[in-house]
Amino acid sequence: MVVGSLLAIYNFQDEMPKEWIYVLSGLILLSGLILTFVVKNQKFEDVWYKGRALAESVKTLSWRFVTCSENFENNLSDDVVEETFIKNIQELSQEFSDMNQHLDSRILTYPIITDKLREIRNRSLNERRTFYLTERIQEQKKWYSEKAKFNKQRKELWFTIILVFQFLAICSSAYLIKFPGSNWNFVGLLTTISAAAIAWLQLKQHQELKQAYTTAVIELNFIEEKGIRVSSETELSKFVMDSENAISREHTLWLAQKRK
Repeated sequence: MVVGSLLAIYNFQDEMPKEWIYVLSGLILLSGLILTFVVKNQKFEDVWYKGRALAESVKTLSWRFVTCSENFENNLSDDVVEETFIKNIQELSQEFSDMNQHLDSRILTYPIITDKLREIRNRSLNERRTFYLTERIQEQKKWYSEKAKFNKQRKELWFTIILVFQFLAICSSAYLIKFPGSNWNFVGLLTTISAAAIAWLQLKQHQELKQAYTTAVIELNFIEEKGIRVSSETELSKFVMDSENAISREHTLWLAQKRK
């Protein structure tokens, strides 16, 4: 649409240039229409959302495994715990079987339970608690915080772009009022760019995402404070389950916000 508007900024007097511009504009609009159908039929967003859901589910299981949380307690034998973990991963694989075509086959050759997972699981209570708080809670908090800042900056950037191009469109209109015989007309191009920027800002929902990320940071802050006071295996198990449920809830809300 913007390129099509760009072709119309100069009013040619000869018929030949006009004809070529009309043809080129039509081809550009047709290409945009075809691209829209391709994006719709390929369902790239659905694949991405499912991929994120699968990744988050695997991460939750892995954290429960290494912290000896519910169903993976350290009073169970290693064989029982590992069988339970593998079974859960297998169930996820079946649930998201339509994602197989998008997964890297080289990654799928890696062991399901690595030596690092076993090593962390065999650490002391305090070491596992500290590791979980540092590598899970604080990392999630940092990620959400950075995303909140990023979306705030992007919202302000696109809002500025909209204001600038709307102002330029007004200036262009004033120019045409003063010089009505001019062959140059930037009003269509500038208003199209402004409208495209408004549509992009609404599509990306930077303000809504910023609020969702900020809310997640606040909740994770409270979760971290509770984790510092964990002093037994039972408390750690419950804390990890509550934390993972909260993270899962925040992730679900985030996905819902992204898909609006």
